[in-house]
Amino acid sequence: MKQLITLIFLVLLTLIFVPTIQAIIDPLATPNNKFGIHLIQATDSEITPAQKLVNSSNGDWGYVTLLIESKDRNIDKWQAVFNSLRQKHLIPIVRLATQPEGAYWKRPYEGEEIAWANFLDNLVWPTKNRYVIIYNEPNQASEWGNTVDAKDYAKTLDKTITALKNKNEDFFVLNAGFDASAPQKLPAYQDEYSFLVTMNNEVPGIFNKLDGWVSHSYPNPGFISSPDLAGRGTIRTFYWEKEILKELGVTKKLPIFITETGWKHAEGLTYDKSLPTAETVATYYKKAFDTAWNDANIVAVTPFLLSYQEEPFDHFSFKKITGEGQNQKILGAEYPEYYPQYQTIMGINKTKGLPVQEYKAELVKGSIYKSIVAKEEYTINLTFKNTGQAIWGENGQISLVSIIGGNELGIESVNMAKDKKVEPGQEYTFKIKINAPKTGTYQLALNLAYDNQQFSSPPFQFTTEVKPTVILKIKSSLKWKDNFAGEYILDAIGIVNQTFNKLVLAKDGTSDQIESRYLIPDYTYDFTLQKPFYAPKTIRQTVYSGVNLLDFGQLQPDIPSALLKPLELWQLLPFSN
Repeated sequence: MKQLITLIFLVLLTLIFVPTIQAIIDPLATPNNKFGIHLIQATDSEITPAQKLVNSSNGDWGYVTLLIESKDRNIDKWQAVFNSLRQKHLIPIVRLATQPEGAYWKRPYEGEEIAWANFLDNLVWPTKNRYVIIYNEPNQASEWGNTVDAKDYAKTLDKTITALKNKNEDFFVLNAGFDASAPQKLPAYQDEYSFLVTMNNEVPGIFNKLDGWVSHSYPNPGFISSPDLAGRGTIRTFYWEKEILKELGVTKKLPIFITETGWKHAEGLTYDKSLPTAETVATYYKKAFDTAWNDANIVAVTPFLLSYQEEPFDHFSFKKITGEGQNQKILGAEYPEYYPQYQTIMGINKTKGLPVQEYKAELVKGSIYKSIVAKEEYTINLTFKNTGQAIWGENGQISLVSIIGGNELGIESVNMAKDKKVEPGQEYTFKIKINAPKTGTYQLALNLAYDNQQFSSPPFQFTTEVKPTVILKIKSSLKWKDNFAGEYILDAIGIVNQTFNKLVLAKDGTSDQIESRYLIPDYTYDFTLQKPFYAPKTIRQTVYSGVNLLDFGQLQPDIPSALLKPLELWQLLPFSN
């Protein structure tokens, strides 16, 4: 009968809970904050101002584009970065990079896609979608081993997509952004259109394997053109690229990620009067977000770049060169260490993003007792580890709820403390109470829930049997004595603890039957019997419902302790009976 009940229980769970399937989520299916920024150093000195910039004016969960070099695949370092991004509600877009060799970037080595997949999969990402850009502007020789090679990049992209997807379907794979203004001057440069056609010929359908499209929609020529211009080489380059993708047979609707864009400004290490001022650039950004980048298919716009304190990108930097008017309040700016475009973008109204995050848990300590005593109440600690992506308790209520068997056992939902935050990797202990009914076998399923949405699949399953009380009968003797009568102390240490004070043994060294409703049947305890001036004696024994004989044998006199009280020493002697 017990086996049948268990089988039915497991079938019910199978019908109710379907395992989570790993797959990317449409980033535009939930509220999305498209504002972002490109970072060079993923440190708190950049992450904090990035948060203030992209999550300002009602915004939340904006984006940051980060670069990781092959020599920097350090799990501890980047996990700390991702943890900081999670805390500050920033979504990482990771761009893969090899390493520089002189004036150019090396090509990936054979099999490097496997190394990237292993490394990136070992990180706990802040969101379900794991955005990864496969290298950078390969239609420039300096970005691809000093020689443009569209065929090689196509094969590399194909292998890397496969490696990442084989590792985890949550990887949201993106192409390298291309230099849309590059001329056709092989082997140093290749026109983007020609490059894309060559790629598609080498690996037919390669672009349909992507999850989104990365565009470097710069305002060329010279990174200073008007935000009103359209077409190739403008801030609307992504529209031109979408038409090429259609021509090449792309049928998927690829969401757009503008991971590089932005204007040069006159201010920098030296003032360049041929460039627009930072105040003018600020107006360009405002117009761009209001018009060109106000497209429903754009997921993120991460201008290049937050901070660069030296050539060659000082004129792109949102942050002023150290010491450059950083103590002045320009136009009443709140952050004088940044150029006006920083304050302008801060002031643009944004969306409170709600990216999908995985809620997962592992039971690391505690269990529902396999047997309990009828009509008794139990408090049980269950410790869970946050193995998901979200911070428990940050936005909604985390609860431990009963799915099956809770009503019969009197189990009520337990909420996590409201002021508690549990980050991935951390643990939290819930205390549940069980009120044991009459005897019988009960199946129980518990689950954690976020705002009443259960998130562990399958839930945590237990079987407990309600049994009659444990009854103890004690037997012992005393060395040098014939009469063992007197008061003793019995300690039971185990899954629950209990002390029996003033335990009375008769002359023959046996006790009456002692009902112990606190001891749990079928569990092993360390029982210690004590009597003044005798050495305590411990035995280990499993107890069961009904009568259990605990035979301690003979207790030995504790002469050293008795000598400290010589008036009591006579009690150990045989004639004191």
